[in-house]
Amino acid sequence: MGLLWGLVLGVIQGATEFLPVSSSAHLAFAGALAGISEKDALPFFLVLHFGTLAALAAYFAGDLLGLAKGCLRLDRTAWRLVLMIALTSLPTGIIGLALKDIVEKAFVSTAWPAAFLVVTAAALFFTKFGSKGESGLGGISPVSALLIGLAQGLAVLPGISRSGSTIAAGLLCGLKRDDAFRYSFLSSIPAIGGAFLLDMKGIADTASNFGTGVMIVSFFLAAVSGFASLFFLKRAVTGGRLHLFSYYCLFASACGFLITYFVP
Repeated sequence: MGLLWGLVLGVIQGATEFLPVSSSAHLAFAGALAGISEKDALPFFLVLHFGTLAALAAYFAGDLLGLAKGCLRLDRTAWRLVLMIALTSLPTGIIGLALKDIVEKAFVSTAWPAAFLVVTAAALFFTKFGSKGESGLGGISPVSALLIGLAQGLAVLPGISRSGSTIAAGLLCGLKRDDAFRYSFLSSIPAIGGAFLLDMKGIADTASNFGTGVMIVSFFLAAVSGFASLFFLKRAVTGGRLHLFSYYCLFASACGFLITYFVP
């Protein structure tokens, strides 16, 4: 894979990681077109995910700093939010480890991501009928945290959008739109960071295969485009337009099936 595909995949990752359209599905489709081998696919995609993790940390720097200060002051609200994020991370980690082998195979498939995109489309469409919600971040219950964690855990499957499933779960649990958006991404930081650390060795091997330069450029583009997509998604969520992404997911699913059957 050359620099051009590295640029393309970096932009795809950044643009689709935070939008509820499943970056993993788009990377699987583009990876098939680029001819990335099964051995290299997952570690390379994890590097791109780390680029968007950097964008996430930058976008929510104020929230993270405020949370850290609150914890240092022994503020009960801050510590409760940290505990809820930990509860959300628990089922995410368990499901992620349990499905690790399945996910690695699904990442180099195009049929499975195409099928799971239909699931994402359904979840997004039904947010159209939900209420605006009344609870803020301080009102997240343990049950709600675990439910959002379950949704996040299932999103390890390519085609199921992590942001789409967790925001939809947050809205279902009665969170306000803005707080469902914030909690979705704050609770994703441990999951994305943990996945990156678990596959550090594979990433190092992939860098030697693709070239360090390609990896760095791809990482940078994923970070920049990811930062921009967060602004776009927040406006869509707070404006009650999240369901509109369901139509795109169906379109992307159709493209994925076409790639499955017509691209060797």
